Amino acid sequence: MLAREVRILFRKEWRQLVRSRGAMLTALLLPIILLVIVPGLQMLGMKTGAAKPMNLPPGVVLPRGLREMVDDPLAMMRAMLVPFIALGGLIVPSVTASYILITERESRTLELLVALPVRVGQILLAKLLALLALASLVTLVLFSVDAVLILGLGLGSPGYVLALLAVLLTSLTFSTTTALLVSLLARDFRTANNINGLLIGPTILVCFFVTLAVPGPFLSSLLLAALFAIGSVVATFVAMKVVTFERLLR
Repeated sequence: MLAREVRILFRKEWRQLVRSRGAMLTALLLPIILLVIVPGLQMLGMKTGAAKPMNLPPGVVLPRGLREMVDDPLAMMRAMLVPFIALGGLIVPSVTASYILITERESRTLELLVALPVRVGQILLAKLLALLALASLVTLVLFSVDAVLILGLGLGSPGYVLALLAVLLTSLTFSTTTALLVSLLARDFRTANNINGLLIGPTILVCFFVTLAVPGPFLSSLLLAALFAIGSVVATFVAMKVVTFERLLR
């Protein structure tokens, strides 16, 4: 059960999020492209096109994650859908957190929280839950479109869909916790966006590396989900330890 203070702060954060036109446009536009348009066109193209097993030249060895392409023409689509789902979960919270928190700091509304009988940990938890709730609501609705296409077109099993869902949820949590920490410590939009870019860039590379190195999209999805979960715990622990009211208002 959440403390009464956290529930009150959560409602305040939620109202601020849904009333922010810039944050809502960011939360809707990028996920539609990453989670619906690009994967949807790829899946429809693979299903309607003349997909045939790949004939590789002698001596060519594919990465372990793509070796199924030799016998299964749909393996490439299933493998590449994993990093796209992860990317959809990574982008939304990072941009939204920077937009909301930096704006709140510049408008000096954060100073009002200091006068309230709340702890900094409760403020962080409320912000974390509000960002995660918005990002999850948007991305899960869009992910359901992918799930229907995958199952309806016979492109993957229910287990594969659940593995993709695990990647989406854990990438959302990882991105939310790290973006919140960065936005709390950064002084302006430019700094926050630069640091977020430095974090997301290597993370995306790790997603593609795991996809190529681990055999099968199911196993690669589970490994990515585990890595995102560990990263979320670390970022939350650091935020609770280093963020104070002084840093919050700086």
